[in-house]
Parts: sequence; C-alpha cells; structure tokens
Amino acid sequence: MTRPLYFIPDWDDLVDPGYDFLTDTARGKGWESERYAHELLERPPYDGILVSKVVEEKSKKRRERLRRLGVHGALRVPREFPVIGDCGAFGYFEEKLPPYTSEEIIDYYTTCGFDFGVSIDHLIPSAEFPDRDLRYEITRENAREFISLHKKLGSPFTPVGAVQGWDPDSYATLASQMITMGYTMLALGGLVRASTETILEITRAVRGVIPPETRLHLFGVARIPMLEALQKLGVYSVDSASALRRAWMGSTDNYHTLKRDYCAIRIPEPGKRGPMKNLTGDDLSLARRLESASLEKIRGYDRGAVSLGELMDVLGEYETFYNPGKKSRLAHYEKTLREMPWKKCSCKICVESGVEVAIFRGNNRNRRRGFHNTFVLYEQFRGMEKSSRAQKG
Repeated sequence: MTRPLYFIPDWDDLVDPGYDFLTDTARGKGWESERYAHELLERPPYDGILVSKVVEEKSKKRRERLRRLGVHGALRVPREFPVIGDCGAFGYFEEKLPPYTSEEIIDYYTTCGFDFGVSIDHLIPSAEFPDRDLRYEITRENAREFISLHKKLGSPFTPVGAVQGWDPDSYATLASQMITMGYTMLALGGLVRASTETILEITRAVRGVIPPETRLHLFGVARIPMLEALQKLGVYSVDSASALRRAWMGSTDNYHTLKRDYCAIRIPEPGKRGPMKNLTGDDLSLARRLESASLEKIRGYDRGAVSLGELMDVLGEYETFYNPGKKSRLAHYEKTLREMPWKKCSCKICVESGVEVAIFRGNNRNRRRGFHNTFVLYEQFRGMEKSSRAQKG
C-alpha cells in the first residue's frame, strides 16, 4: 500500500547558505543568493510543494518571478517535481466572496506551469457559521465552473476539486457531486483545527462515496499518529508546514527528533526586537556582554571545553536579564544540552551548522532548524514506505 505523499506549503522560507554564525552577518540577500530546504539538504525533505495564490500575491517580486520563470523555476525544482496550486482560502476567510474567478485561476495555473490546480473554495469554520450554506454553494458552483472551463480550454494541469463541509455527511455529499462533475482528484479543506478522530471520520465518509482510484489530498494535515490510518484509507497526499514553523513558534518543542522534541536555546540579540529592542546605555552594554558570553560558552560546551554548569550559569543570568519575572526555560535547556541531539542527527543542516541549529536566534538559525524539523518529519513518511516494503518482502 502506497504511503501518502507529503507536500510542504511554500511561504518563501529561505536561508543564506554562506551565513557567518560567528559574526552574525549574511553574505547575500534575497531570492537569488538564498536557498530553499531542498537545495541545502542532500535530497528534498518533501515529495512536492503547495503554492497558495494569496501568499504569492503578498510580494510583487515573488509574483513577477513566478510568472517569468514558472512555478518550478521560481522554486528551483526540476520540472517533474510535483507542485500543487491553490487559492489559499485561509487568506480571504473574512471576505463575503472569494476574490478570484475561475477564469483568472485557470490562467494563473496554466501560465505558471502548475502540475495540479485546485478549484476556488470558501472556508466553513463550523456547522453554526452564519454563511455556512452560502459558502458550501459557492464552493460547489466554483468547482462546477472550474472543471467545465478546464475541459473547454484543454488546460494542461490536473484539476482538483476543493471540498468543504461541516460534518462527514456534508463533505461526502459534495465529494460525490464533484465526481459526477468529472473530477479524478479531490482535496479536503477546513480540517486544520479538527481533531484526529473528526478528520478520519470525514475521510472515511468521503472515501466511501468516491471511486477507489480517485486521488484524495488533505489540506493542512500531516499528523504522524494518523498517517497509517490515512494510508489505509488510500489518501494520496497531505500538506503541512507545522514542523517547519514550530522551529520558531514553539515554546519548548522547537527542535524535533524521531523520538522526542527539544527546546532550542534562546540567545536573543539586544536591540533587535522583543523586550530588549529599546535598550540603551549601560543596560545595552550589559545585554551585549551577556549575549556574547552565552554564545561563547555554548560553543565552548559543544567543543567539550566548557562544563554544563558553567554554561547554565551564564544562560540563567542572561535569561533573568531579558525575561525577568517570567517562566524560565532553563530546565528545558539543560535537557537539550545534556543530550546534544544535533550531534546525533545525520541531516546536512545539523552536520554543517552544529550547535548553531539548536540556538533560537534570527531567521538563519531558526529556519535552518525548521528545515531540520521538516527532514525529521519526512523521515517518518519514508519510514512508512520502508515498513510497507519490508512487510511485502
């Protein structure tokens, strides 16, 4: 049985490959000199990429680049690397109507060379939502118009019907109608905040009313505990950026391994942002001394030249300075530092960056840690594949 493919949503997450961690200086800036995760790691840590139009539109340069180079050229992936395009319904959730037409979206998918193009949907957050029925109808009629135009124009991408709903029956009803319209691939939306049990119930209901060969994608869902169940349900693909974004959004679980999560060590830059943004005079001088000492000690500890106790002392002093009166993360730091997970990781990010990837500080470290997290997540997807082969053999 084939495992679900893993697609990562593109949010322009790039890093400077030549970033100097010792001086905290970049050697280049912008798309031309920065690199994606699939360019830094030995192999892409995902099977494909999802590009949402609402994200693409936030940057004029990005929009022009996508049109000029095509989506594969803009992402710097081979032409055969799968890329899904969707509208990004989360971006216009508060609007009465979606801001696009089917003609516009089909032109966008075709011009940019997407492999898969998703019809225009409108999120339905709950069964009690006032515009529930209107959004359901909008999603259905857009799907009908989308595939009709796709057939008429002979567009080269695979059309994907976006399915919305509020319970298993509503999802299944719309999915069945889309099969009648002619879709051979469907994508279930609005599941990001749903419980695992609810997601599985909805997926089972949909799978029960569509042909077995119909490909099924789940938006925003890549939860490891339910992957085996999704595999048994014949889910073709899923997408999620959660592992990537936990690197800088998680409180104490921002460095992932196959067995457990660790807390990255916060060594913030004085004067940049947060509580130390407006420091001046003696306070700024003290902050910089503590920052410098923390960086020096953690690198020394990584080399075996500084004891854990010595490092914890300076980290504690710095945390007390920049985070007074708030909950301490020192116990979590100590766990990370005792086990030194970056030394046990085989990904190119950890091998080349070492302890720097475990330091919570700036985009070039935090995004690298996000790339590492994505690598770990993808290893779990690949583990399913290996397990399946072993069972067959």
